[in-house]
Amino acid sequence: MGLALGLLVLAVAIPAVRWRLAIIAIKAADQIDGVEWQDIPYVLRPNSGIRLSRLVHYRNPYTVITNPLDSAADRKRGAERFARTCARCHGEVAQGGAGPALVGRSLAHGSSDWAMYRTIRHGVPGTAMQAWGLSREETWGVIAFLRQTAFDNSRRLAAGDAGSATQPAPLLPSTPEMLKAAGSDIADWLLPAGSYAAQRFSRDTQITSANVAQLTVRWIHQFNIADQIVESVPIVVGGRLYVTLPNGAVQALDSATGAQIWQYTRPPPADIRLCCITTNRGVAVLGKRVYVGTLDAHLLALDAATGELLWDQTVADYREGYSITSAPLPVGDLLITGIAGGDFPTRGFVSAYDAATGALRWRTYTIPAPGEAGSDTWPADSARHGGATTWGIGAYDPELGLLYWGTGNPAPDYNAVNRAGDNLYSCSLLALDVATGRLVWHFQFSPRDDHDWDSIQTPALIDTTEGGVPKKELAVANRNGFFYVLDRETGKFVRGAPYAKQTWASGLSADGRPLRLPGTSPTPGGAYVYPSTTGAANWWFQSYSPLTGLQYVDVLERGGMYFSSEGPPRVESGRLFAGSAGRYVEGDFQYAVVRAIDPATAKVRWEHRNGGVNELPRGGLLSTAGNLVFGSDTSKLMALDAMSGAQLWSFDTGGQISAAPVSYRVGGRQYITVATGQMLIGFALPDAAAAKP
Repeated sequence: MGLALGLLVLAVAIPAVRWRLAIIAIKAADQIDGVEWQDIPYVLRPNSGIRLSRLVHYRNPYTVITNPLDSAADRKRGAERFARTCARCHGEVAQGGAGPALVGRSLAHGSSDWAMYRTIRHGVPGTAMQAWGLSREETWGVIAFLRQTAFDNSRRLAAGDAGSATQPAPLLPSTPEMLKAAGSDIADWLLPAGSYAAQRFSRDTQITSANVAQLTVRWIHQFNIADQIVESVPIVVGGRLYVTLPNGAVQALDSATGAQIWQYTRPPPADIRLCCITTNRGVAVLGKRVYVGTLDAHLLALDAATGELLWDQTVADYREGYSITSAPLPVGDLLITGIAGGDFPTRGFVSAYDAATGALRWRTYTIPAPGEAGSDTWPADSARHGGATTWGIGAYDPELGLLYWGTGNPAPDYNAVNRAGDNLYSCSLLALDVATGRLVWHFQFSPRDDHDWDSIQTPALIDTTEGGVPKKELAVANRNGFFYVLDRETGKFVRGAPYAKQTWASGLSADGRPLRLPGTSPTPGGAYVYPSTTGAANWWFQSYSPLTGLQYVDVLERGGMYFSSEGPPRVESGRLFAGSAGRYVEGDFQYAVVRAIDPATAKVRWEHRNGGVNELPRGGLLSTAGNLVFGSDTSKLMALDAMSGAQLWSFDTGGQISAAPVSYRVGGRQYITVATGQMLIGFALPDAAAAKP
């Protein structure tokens, strides 16, 4: 008995054995759909290429298992086997014949690697598609061949070859006029936040609270990356979808099928300097060009038809710690971008570039130079390396000509001993004249921040009535735990209130300044404060519905210990510049939640508590005219009732959702598409439901 127990303990202690035992256990409990017992020995085989830990965690083989045999040699062998066995029905290059085409379309039995594997290995009962006795290696080779064939077809089409069987939608430009009207367009998703007003609201009513339970997967596009999580928000124009990968690679896909049209890859330099993770959150599309920022702080223009590089502009020196992680914002003939790097001794700015040539048109620094207004809020030379970077994306009011852009933490983080004063314009919202970059007004949320509460959250521009008078306002849930409504013409504080637990301020003054409590600054021994350094809300997109009048916010209820260093850190270009750190502390008051806040009162109207305990709600939200709010709960995409917060539908994607969903139409069908893990998934209603008016 003792020996058996010892062997069991040893087996559990060895990860390779533990995961295999877990797979057998959950299969015996019938908790893995799509993996038959006959597949189990192969799945558990050493060097199968299947990541068992992910399969145990998510239990969805269709989104977790990817092709382990995808080399050039594998594709060559797959092409040979396809020619001998499959071409007689499906055509020489899988374009279709007696059987259906296998590229350039959604497959009836699933387009993921595992769905294709099962179809080829086991056939489809009741159809002409039978199991043809291919080995497992041959099956994966055929799948690799089909993926390569789809890519090659897309490249030929992008280059103007009309001889292929399946053609993507013709290239349509995204014009400045289209961008101004983006909020009313249901066909495309032209900006990361949906419109210049940044409400992340779709007026499409095909998918509603009454039929959302019928939502199904229409296509899956798997990216050829390993462990990095895709955080990109797709941009959709005229049936083409543009998305970035974590290292800055850009792909163009068919928005109806997920089939790849082209890919542009520009690897970052080996000596890249990053504070945190490798990520890129999306592109801009203007005219017939796609624009993307890079981790080494360049701005690139690509041909939207082919992915060819048109120009490459250096925004800043990455060796000093600068990088770009968010999409640029196209306005008129300008491309406007922020800059990341606030954890290094940098000086933040917002820049505007000529969309045609890449020439710099204006640059506004977020920390004033000596003698400029606000310079007295930085002592000595602390402003030269004070951070306040602009790593999010802004909103824009075409009528006022004002651009609204948030700024990050002052540096060094967590230690404000050597930077007495408010440290303008860190942790602020800046209103800039879009034509010149001139600062029109600012509002500072967290003066002299020492908790890493970056204020880069994108505000929603809303039109309201105050005392019977129409008002142009903006609303934003800040990382510091307070919700704010401001007059967007003047920057005047209208109202504010906590929307999450916070223990650092007794409230807000009449002009919106926080009334800070003593004993809440970081110390060498640590100070326990709510919210944590992750913030009650972070960079993930908020959403506002003009139909319900509510703002929807992903909230993380978590406190943390804040530590400061004994003395100021050394200033050295390109090296991290932190005054210590914030750390999480496990506790009973710790969970993720979606909250609906009424800007008219700054009060929370309802909340939906997520099931993913202690997980970041890192996706962001989308509200629709179908009375829905789409969001994520770790790996699950979910739909909530916009009026009550009741959960109406969810789907476990099998990957961490760290990007906000988008809505668009193609072929008369509304799609909800989201990046998750290492893939992109398109959801839509079944044919019969989508056909109803």
